[in-house]
Amino acid sequence: MKYSINRMMIFIEPDCTSCERVVETATTLYRYGFLRDLVVINRTNKPEVCAEFGVMIYPTVYINGKLAFYGEFTIEDAIKYAKQVVL
Repeated sequence: MKYSINRMMIFIEPDCTSCERVVETATTLYRYGFLRDLVVINRTNKPEVCAEFGVMIYPTVYINGKLAFYGEFTIEDAIKYAKQVVL
């Protein structure tokens, strides 16, 4: 299967319900083969990486190096984004 998304980076913070749901959605994408690489960056553990990307809103999602979403998204949203913008 050809991956729709090569890499998804999710920036999260602790005790964030939306962040947890976004990670669950991304994990589902990964499990079904739409996503090759999933990186989750926690603001508490890697504040320098968040600063490097200029992340101030959590969750923030980058797909293939491009800002894709602030906040929650659906599986359909991610696939649509990948087809329209990334591929």
